[in-house]
Amino acid sequence: MRKVTADDVEKLSRGQATKARIGSRSLGHRLTQKERILFESAKKKGFLKCPASGVRKNVIRVYQLWCEAQGRAAVIVEAESETSHPE
Repeated sequence: MRKVTADDVEKLSRGQATKARIGSRSLGHRLTQKERILFESAKKKGFLKCPASGVRKNVIRVYQLWCEAQGRAAVIVEAESETSHPE
């Protein structure tokens, strides 16, 4: 098994070929503009905060790979929708 690098994760998130061949055609990895903003924010903050809807699992997979490349734990916070809380 090859070591995942941050450079490979960046390439994977943009749909480019990686040196370590870490991607899979059966799983999505390319990020949309909205997902890229979440990913970049997560790298700075140290955790990924996903909104209740509108985000594919691609951003979670890429963030987990990036954390693996950095040798840190992947902290992911999933926000709940406002309507799911009864008053």
